[in-house]
Amino acid sequence: MSDARYVLAGMARPRATWFPDVSRWSNAGAIPAEFVKCVGPEDLLARIRSGRSFSAVLIDGGLPGIDRDLLSQAGSTGALVIVVRDPRITVDWEQAGADAVLEPTFGPSKLLDLLAGTARLIPRTNTEDPSLYTESGDSPIRGHVITIVGGGGVGTSTIAMAVAQAAGADGYYGNVVLADFCLRAELAMLHDTQVVTPGVQELVDAHRTSTLDAEQLRQLCFAINGRNYDLLLGLRRRRFWTAIRPTAAATAFKNLAACYGVVVVDADAEFDGESETGSMDMEERNVLARTAAQGADTVLAVGHASLKGLHTLTRVIGDLRDFGVNDTAIQPIINQAPSSPKARAAYAAALYELLGGSGTQTATAPPLFLPFAQVDEAVRAVAPLPSALSDPLQAFLNARINSPLALKASRTPWQRMRTGFLKTSQEVAS
Repeated sequence: MSDARYVLAGMARPRATWFPDVSRWSNAGAIPAEFVKCVGPEDLLARIRSGRSFSAVLIDGGLPGIDRDLLSQAGSTGALVIVVRDPRITVDWEQAGADAVLEPTFGPSKLLDLLAGTARLIPRTNTEDPSLYTESGDSPIRGHVITIVGGGGVGTSTIAMAVAQAAGADGYYGNVVLADFCLRAELAMLHDTQVVTPGVQELVDAHRTSTLDAEQLRQLCFAINGRNYDLLLGLRRRRFWTAIRPTAAATAFKNLAACYGVVVVDADAEFDGESETGSMDMEERNVLARTAAQGADTVLAVGHASLKGLHTLTRVIGDLRDFGVNDTAIQPIINQAPSSPKARAAYAAALYELLGGSGTQTATAPPLFLPFAQVDEAVRAVAPLPSALSDPLQAFLNARINSPLALKASRTPWQRMRTGFLKTSQEVAS
């Protein structure tokens, strides 16, 4: 392919010897490559995002700020990501996301051997579609992830604690962790930890260039012995979302699910990103909620038993749908529900209509009703929450986790409910 060559992008610290060597090899024809020098991460990413195809990106491992996110973005269009090792830095770059690692004394033949095996040649008239070279992530073996979201003030955090308690009640599902992914994190206060570190910031930071094993990860969590789960604290300040890098957060989240049998996440119901708002800052601000919703096996959407609560619940479910969460993964919960079957039927009928139900079908499961329960004393003492909350949730988890198909076929539950609540709701209306 005489009309094609390798196109390399490179970034290095000022006195790196290999950087001018690669440029010289390119200019002299020692390697069939064009070498594009970049002056920093912003310049490198700007060139990557410009639409031009690159065969490989060479990055000096001695530069500050090289982490999993930068490596992921550098290879986002299919370029081979090569880190040139700095002997002063002890990082497993391949674990951090690099495709290959070179010693700083590499020669042209070593570079060519590496490129010939994995990098693509770029035609001088380039009409390639970069999307042809993107790769989807693997689906590792992991625990069941349950994300709880709500409209604010509806008891989302309390229900998250009750779900974690229910999952860890008899040890059937293995170790359970409750993770605080809210921007305004409050689970530290609700568990009286008296400290706010370590937490999600340390977890994500630890996954910027490496991956923690199960024991190291659990050392970042607090054991809540009275409820049989571990607790991962959230952000210490709302503004600290700027320290959470997207790829590192995704890796940390996957590792959390790999180390625990059940992961319960208390998250915000804010999923807007760059595609919705045109702002990458907005996407990075919401990265924890987006990661928790996108990676969940089950999403509990919580609303309150009131007119506003039902409206907010419908909006939250709509936002989940817009974000791409499958209807079969969403379970509505109406908190502090009345005990009257007629009143519950009326709420179910209203939610059914608001969610776009027609005939006897809607893709979203019928709501799970939770009664009012006095939890203040249990929260103050970090004692087990009332069984009125945990028992219905434990029954739900047993059905959901042990037999996922039982709740994915959501038409049948609605059909069973509809025959009962249509008549009841008419009686309530009359």
